[in-house]
Amino acid sequence: MKTKFKSNIVLSALLVLALVMQTLLVPASSTKAEDENGNPDPNFHIYIAFGQSNMEGNPAIEAEDLEIPDNYYMMQTADGNSERQVGEWYPAIPPLANSNAKLSLADYFGRNMVWLQQESNPDIKIGLIVVAVAGSSIKGFDKDTGADYYANEVDWMKGIAAQYGGNTYQRIIDMAKIAQKDGVIKGIIMHQGESDAGNSAWPTMVKKIYDDMIADLDLGDNIPLLAGQTVGNNNSNIRNLPNQSENFYEISSEGLDGDVEHNNAIHFTAANNREFGLRYAEKMIEVQPQYTFTEPVYEWSADNTKLTAKRTCNELSFYVQEETVDVTKTVTTEAAVGVEGLITYTSADFTNSAFIKQTKTETIPALVAPSAEPTTAPSIDDNAPAVEQTLKLSAVKCKKNTKKITGKVSKKGATVKIKVGKKAAKKATVKGKKFTLKLSSKLVKKTKVTITVTKKNYKTLKKTYTVK
Repeated sequence: MKTKFKSNIVLSALLVLALVMQTLLVPASSTKAEDENGNPDPNFHIYIAFGQSNMEGNPAIEAEDLEIPDNYYMMQTADGNSERQVGEWYPAIPPLANSNAKLSLADYFGRNMVWLQQESNPDIKIGLIVVAVAGSSIKGFDKDTGADYYANEVDWMKGIAAQYGGNTYQRIIDMAKIAQKDGVIKGIIMHQGESDAGNSAWPTMVKKIYDDMIADLDLGDNIPLLAGQTVGNNNSNIRNLPNQSENFYEISSEGLDGDVEHNNAIHFTAANNREFGLRYAEKMIEVQPQYTFTEPVYEWSADNTKLTAKRTCNELSFYVQEETVDVTKTVTTEAAVGVEGLITYTSADFTNSAFIKQTKTETIPALVAPSAEPTTAPSIDDNAPAVEQTLKLSAVKCKKNTKKITGKVSKKGATVKIKVGKKAAKKATVKGKKFTLKLSSKLVKKTKVTITVTKKNYKTLKKTYTVK
């Protein structure tokens, strides 16, 4: 008894310390990685979790459960917590659901979502929105029936629901809308069904709740919902749930036998929840919507010392991956009399594997053979400008849905010709150093635009751009 008493004191001390640290390290600002336009962080992945007691968490929190990975957060969803404010992000130290909660499978779902992805994406952050009520029927989470359901339930259940304002569905939506300002909702997990094992309408009721969430949060049509089996792995409602939607998946509880030691065939143990959370995470990573991107566009700096690669996410138009690397210059062929030389520019390797090392070449003007000794010394004009080897282009604009191409050349008096796609090149209007070409039709995305600049005593410059 003394040994057990001492261990309980140690665990209690650790819990108190964790809560103190959590209070001191409120991460509300650290989770927000908005760009200058206020867009959410595409690497902050958010998951909604709801259900009854196994989602709320039944087994006691143990010392090992207090250690969480970096970049793992929970949003406070329940009222009445003196250390956490509703609608704010905190380190995801359990409990995650409400003041009645303990260790949940959601705890280890979130941890594993970080652990399993941080190597491939070091910037990954995971956030959970957990709303759970022990003993609740699926009716409690329905948009139209939830509030009335809890209002007519037993007092202890009313008390838990009251922490969510008596309306669990609305609390989920309210919290999720706040979360969408910081990150991107990637999926939904649930563990509910013990209270509705005999209700054959349960699968269609879950589908309605899912459809309402998708509509109210303006989510895509590919958001997965993962539902875990109950103890015994034989709940037919959960087994039949994937028939309702191609986005629904059953998570097996095979081998997770519940709290056998205490003859509890409803609740999972702490060890069960650690394993169950891993199963949820592995499936979510497999089925959650992935980002796709446009083909990379490469832009060389005017002096050819840098190369910038960019690509845009098809699902999140504000999400642009961009990387700039150094460029090395090599004279691959020396110029000779009457023969042009060649310079090769080679970019460094990109960190992002989607971007490929690039090379390009430019010619060096041929050397001029020395003339016979002049009978008279050539006159020298000290005020004559030095002849440049190359011209430069800058500020070129050729955007989709516009009817003109503009830019700037480095020298006045240059001639600018522009070729759009396969059409014949046209001469642009040049005023000073600025040039403009007006078009008869709007530019189309990905069209190639080739600009050729010529000027006496200067090397011809030719560059190709891609309409964005």
